[in-house]
Amino acid sequence: SQLESLSAALFGQLEWSITDRLHVLSGLRFNYDEKKVVYDRRTYGGLQTNDPELVALKRVIYTDQAFTADVNDTNLAGQLTIAYKANNHINTYTTVSTSYKPVGVNVGGLPTSNGRVMSELAQIKPESVTHLEFGVKTTPTDDAKVNLTLFNTSVKDFQTQVQTGQLGVNRGYLSNAERVQVRGVEIDANSRVNGNFSFYGALAFTDGRYISFKNAPVPLEETGGESAFKDISGGKLPGISKWAGSFGSEILSNELQILTQSTKLFAAFDVYYRSSYSSSPSPSRYLNIDGYALLNMRIGIRATAGLTLFGWSRNIFDEEYFEQLLPAAGNAGHYAAVLGDPRTYGVTLRYNWQ
Repeated sequence: SQLESLSAALFGQLEWSITDRLHVLSGLRFNYDEKKVVYDRRTYGGLQTNDPELVALKRVIYTDQAFTADVNDTNLAGQLTIAYKANNHINTYTTVSTSYKPVGVNVGGLPTSNGRVMSELAQIKPESVTHLEFGVKTTPTDDAKVNLTLFNTSVKDFQTQVQTGQLGVNRGYLSNAERVQVRGVEIDANSRVNGNFSFYGALAFTDGRYISFKNAPVPLEETGGESAFKDISGGKLPGISKWAGSFGSEILSNELQILTQSTKLFAAFDVYYRSSYSSSPSPSRYLNIDGYALLNMRIGIRATAGLTLFGWSRNIFDEEYFEQLLPAAGNAGHYAAVLGDPRTYGVTLRYNWQ
């Protein structure tokens, strides 16, 4: 396949300080996208035969295919943020924004129906994204910060792999799901105590779902069944944990004189946790990954002249976990895994010139 693409954009922002406490930030972006594809697939090998029935059987699996597509589209996206500073310790903001993923074209082949290439499916509609966000940023003390964010993102015409319900179509293709939504809340905080001890923490609750996706590929356990597609509206989006969080801390010593250098000893750790999540575009009971927690630690010495030396270990308890589960090649009902990193340790020497 041969693909040509052209994009052009015009954008601008305007900030208005209505008062010392109230600010408005607005922006607009205009995009033009053009894409052309020439696709020509040739098949060869296998059983050489002139038997019409055997030829028809081979073409059910794979056929010669050629098509061209020339699409273009324009998009207008914008943002409006209103920020209000209640006092010296509390800032709030509200954001409404729209964005998009440009119009696309299929470059990996198209399904066929009754031997005809469905070239009308070569174009992929652009995604339309609407994002709402409300946040509060606070500084309870000079050395502490606490922030809260609520968000809701809605995507229309989500670009993904689909499977048509039309009889005689022999494969999936890249197209659009009707609508997906991601919403949640995040809180994070950090503080430094008396110059020797600091900590940070963050916690997020996220719900990501297909609001409407009526012709999704079937999950692993339904491969080869009566239907080649499934309505997974309400199902979980892949890769999103309902709960995720992290916590970390660092302890610094007072200044020490080592070989005429002013230095500080330090020790630190951080913990990362995420709950279970789906690893399949179409939710499958076999492709869900259990939640896990990882502990990382480091200890070392830091000189005021710019030299830092420390030893570190990631996944110190050697937690066994998966990063991804996915159908294996051929989609014959078995699946494979991408393993998480095992316990890793090392030493780092760093010098910063100022």
